[in-house]
Amino acid sequence: MKPDDATLAAEIDGLRRTLRILRGESGCAWDRERTLDDIISNLVEETYELLHAERAGDIDGVEEELGDVLFLVVFAHELLLERVETPLSAIVSRVHRKIVSRHPHVFGDEKADTAAESQAAWDRAKRLERAGRPPMGLLDGIPHDLPPLRRADAVQRIATAVGFDWPDIRGIVGKIREESDELLDAVLEGDRAHVKEELGDLLFTVIHLAGRLDADPEGALATTTAKFADRFRAMESAAAERGRDLESMEIDEMESLWQAAKRKKGER
Repeated sequence: MKPDDATLAAEIDGLRRTLRILRGESGCAWDRERTLDDIISNLVEETYELLHAERAGDIDGVEEELGDVLFLVVFAHELLLERVETPLSAIVSRVHRKIVSRHPHVFGDEKADTAAESQAAWDRAKRLERAGRPPMGLLDGIPHDLPPLRRADAVQRIATAVGFDWPDIRGIVGKIREESDELLDAVLEGDRAHVKEELGDLLFTVIHLAGRLDADPEGALATTTAKFADRFRAMESAAAERGRDLESMEIDEMESLWQAAKRKKGER
């Protein structure tokens, strides 16, 4: 065992001992009351905090949040041990074997030169793993509890993988225009249920375009939201310098401030 490996093992053992003290009778009531469901929910939250730190370019924050995620993984395993005697090493070994088996183009005889071919090899290996098990639909492995945007992306990537897709990007962009027109028609009709349906269709198609471009739609949306917020704050500051607030301005005045904020940041 390498020195770093030994240090890691000792730290995880120490963390586990601390957890058992916290869960003990003289420990912490909050920790004692945690269930596996609670910890998994916390893990989701911490993962988003990790993502936020990474997108903010905060390396120290990434390290801290990665530690929080690791703590919750160990906590979840500790709670699992109260149900079954499965050591963490067995769980690591299991995922390691799976990762190797799902990369036959790296550890086997298959060939894959592009990301799409690699994904196809992964999907084939995954289907082989299920051989002999009860039949499962292609979409059945996608968790229903995923955030809607991520679930839509996952569903459409599977559909694309089996060839159920437009032949090129132009077809998807054309569909976006079609859905935009249908949304406008629904708005003009004044039918709220129809508006909601058409809005969903438009969003779904835009998310599909992101998948075809191999772009994370959630990340793209987060970037644009942050950009908008920066410009909006700049508008507020510019209005305040004039002794005004945005609520008192006409739309053309706000548009002028908006364009000025874009020019100041060198944005298009």
